[in-house]
Amino acid sequence: MTEGAGREGAAGQERSEGDSEEVMELAAELQRVLLVSSRILRSHTASDAVSAPQFSVLAYLQRAGESTPGALADFEHVTPPVMTRILGRLEDAGLVQRAAHPGDGRQVRVTLTEEGQAVVLAGRAERDAWLRTRIQAAPPEERAALRDASRVLRAILIPPRD
Repeated sequence: MTEGAGREGAAGQERSEGDSEEVMELAAELQRVLLVSSRILRSHTASDAVSAPQFSVLAYLQRAGESTPGALADFEHVTPPVMTRILGRLEDAGLVQRAAHPGDGRQVRVTLTEEGQAVVLAGRAERDAWLRTRIQAAPPEERAALRDASRVLRAILIPPRD
């Protein structure tokens, strides 16, 4: 092997190690930004009457139409007793209703009430308005950067649907 070839190999290895460190730092920063921004967005859907976890259950039901407490617990990554408490509070507030599953009397199905539907729509409108206000306050070049970043994040993080 020639001396030049050895240096290229070493430079390539240094570049690879530097790239790896850069990727690790970028991944850590993206995790922080995505986590904090997600929490902020969730806080803008919650209200005095509905917590962020409760809103998440309502939003799931709005998309799914109905669910079982077990499926909701799995989706929310909580234990069944925790989900039972969440659903109890939502039912007491008149936002969900529970009924026996038509095919299996041992199962319970949960659906949104009209009031629950209204809470979901209002929460989403609040979150969307807050986000639009923040984006409108950004200078045009930052909005363009956000548009590009959104496209890149979608391509990298969100798997295509079949």
